[in-house]
Amino acid sequence: MNQEEDELDSKESVLQKYFLQEWNIVKSLLDDIVSNARVSDPSSVRRIRSIVLFFVHGDYLHPFINFCYWRTVIFYLQLDKYQEQGQLLEPYLETIVSPLMNIIRSRTLELGTASDEILEIIKPICIIVYSLVTVCGYKSVIKFFPHQVSDLELAVSLLEKCHSTNSVTSLRQESTGEMEAKCVTLLWLYILVLVPFDISTVDTSIANDDSLTEFELSPLVLRIIGFCKDYLSTAGPMRTMAGLVLSRLLTRPDMPKAFTRFVSACFLACLVLVKFSLRLPNIFVLSHVVVLFV
Repeated sequence: MNQEEDELDSKESVLQKYFLQEWNIVKSLLDDIVSNARVSDPSSVRRIRSIVLFFVHGDYLHPFINFCYWRTVIFYLQLDKYQEQGQLLEPYLETIVSPLMNIIRSRTLELGTASDEILEIIKPICIIVYSLVTVCGYKSVIKFFPHQVSDLELAVSLLEKCHSTNSVTSLRQESTGEMEAKCVTLLWLYILVLVPFDISTVDTSIANDDSLTEFELSPLVLRIIGFCKDYLSTAGPMRTMAGLVLSRLLTRPDMPKAFTRFVSACFLACLVLVKFSLRLPNIFVLSHVVVLFV
């Protein structure tokens, strides 16, 4: 038992030493991104991502590590003995996440979601943020997302922009950061849907519209639900993120109508799927959503 503990301590000390060496590189690259309010060199994203993901996979080793140190790291990072070391990054999360998310927010406000340039700016940034989510977990990362009430409509519009842009293949989607941009924006919405006001009061599209009755949902809510329902039918992390957003949105005190409609729709869809014996994955998706509310 003592031998195993000594081995674990040795492994953690190696990782700690490695991370401290790499942190100066990460900080320098982040400072450059923040000063330019965008990623000017795509290789910096790959560099940061490889350093961050090293703490999950243990196989992102850099050529500048000398052979003896490289061999030591490989020894301690045997996959069957490796444990995630995301806690090494957690003290630095605010330093990394806050300025990056502020860039996403400020540039979206500046350029608007009608501009195609906004996606070119946020996608590489979202690759970095999503890498941190992969290592440290979404709960640790989203604590440093901006959460002003006015950001709700902004995030929905940004998600709409991301949603309307699809690559031909999933490989291209992953390599260009489109998947990461959607996941990060969904996580942003996961925080923002907790605004302490009736969501209809922050929906500017109905600010001067008296035609909306008490039995109707605001357009902003319908847009969020619509995007999330689309993502629930896709494989990958976007399904999980969409489920998180819906579980938080539909359980708000001012969302009983939306909750009832959504659960009823899921129940009916499940009945149809069972009746016509469609593929099991489709049934799983809908039953998984219902479980979120139980």
